[in-house]
Amino acid sequence: MPRKSAAALSLVGPRSGELEPPPGLLPAERIAFVVAVRSVKPGHFALEDVPLLVAYASATVQERAISRELGEAETEMAKAGLRAAHGRVAGSLVRLARALRLGAMARAPAPSRHRRLQGTVEASAAPPWEYEPDGKPN
Repeated sequence: MPRKSAAALSLVGPRSGELEPPPGLLPAERIAFVVAVRSVKPGHFALEDVPLLVAYASATVQERAISRELGEAETEMAKAGLRAAHGRVAGSLVRLARALRLGAMARAPAPSRHRRLQGTVEASAAPPWEYEPDGKPN
């Protein structure tokens, strides 16, 4: 097993391998990073998830800042620009959350209601991969 570099070891916290924020983040981004990491079970993230977590933390802080500015904006022109920016950042935030599996379904997926037990339904026709346009099987 290869040795880990000092930089890689500095990202792993003392509690059962929990990731710690990398240096260089703003204080608000550090908090968002830690909140995201602690919102899931230990071991959910690996070291290669750190760049996505940093982007998620940054997008979270940007979304909150734009939301505050939108509440304080007075002209419709300023509000329109802030709404567009908020939409872009919120979309990025959703995509990053999905990539990091931060949603409720990722934490506790519900059992599928549409799962069919093996052998409970008879097939009404040949499987699709055996379809022939002239109606004759291979």
